[in-house]
Amino acid sequence: MGMSTFQKWSDSALPSVRDALQLLASSGPVDTGALHSSAHITGPLPIDVLAVTGRDRVRFLNAMLSNDVVLLDGAGPDHGVRATLSSVQGRLVADTHLYLVDQEKKTGSMLALFEADASHAFVEMLDKYVIAEKVYFEPAELVAIAICGPGAEETLRAAGADLPHESHHAHIATKVGGIPTRIIRRDLGVPEGHLLLVTEGEVDALSASLNLPSATLEQLEAARIEGPLPRAGGDMTPLNIVLEAGLKERAVSFTKGCYIGQEVICRIDSMGTPARLLVQLQGGEEPPSPGTELFRDGKAVGYVTSAVDSVRLGGPVFLGYVKKRSNEPGTALQVGEADGPSAEIQAVV
Repeated sequence: MGMSTFQKWSDSALPSVRDALQLLASSGPVDTGALHSSAHITGPLPIDVLAVTGRDRVRFLNAMLSNDVVLLDGAGPDHGVRATLSSVQGRLVADTHLYLVDQEKKTGSMLALFEADASHAFVEMLDKYVIAEKVYFEPAELVAIAICGPGAEETLRAAGADLPHESHHAHIATKVGGIPTRIIRRDLGVPEGHLLLVTEGEVDALSASLNLPSATLEQLEAARIEGPLPRAGGDMTPLNIVLEAGLKERAVSFTKGCYIGQEVICRIDSMGTPARLLVQLQGGEEPPSPGTELFRDGKAVGYVTSAVDSVRLGGPVFLGYVKKRSNEPGTALQVGEADGPSAEIQAVV
């Protein structure tokens, strides 16, 4: 007997993300309405932060990752880019957000953000490719908190902060309530999403200076699924290539030079859409557990990756992979069994 869909997903997911998503699906209704009406603070978040240094850091990462890291040198500090590290088979190893801090060739640095525990696989794989290059990866002594919701920017300004420019992945070193902080623009599924990077010892003082109501990690995660936004380690695992997960426009350059997995990724792109895509669905009475199969006309056509009982959207909303010819918005699928509850595809992620 072959391995079950659930087991394949579970084995490929990051353990910490897998556990959080399983808990969220079974935790009952989650209301994100407050995040859409006013500013809130959440954290610390389960995010790894690495400092990337060495004179060859930009050239090396550009040769390894899916996006055009070299463009950061032209854009300058306060810019960033999202990129992925893939296996030679084009399967996801790590999803990262890179932020240029100082572009001075020898002494400058970048920050790389990952899901918690995902940075290890990134560094372990890249270390195998370092021969004579000067590039170093070290944990940065920083933690991330989220500030999001209408009024977030006004609150940050009132605390004395400068804000990043308006482009994607923009960031800036500033002070919030007198505390050194790096503010990053980040799509969190609600208005005015930002990550704030601070030292662990300053989290309480920074939070006190903003005096915002707290939102739970579950609320932030529910907003992501409502978004819909894919989460590395759960909605994107080594089972997937980046094109399946909605990252073609977000994290892939088709004009840069070679990188690991490029041949597979470009070949699949040249053939049109991938064999399956990550979609958002709504329906049923209970959120399905991640790994639950999806059916159409009695045949299995996909599986669930994350789910929540959304108060704001009026019931279960979830993400999952669905095969070509069954993944168009408006398509009805059965959840869990061929005659299971019906859910409708709302959007391709």
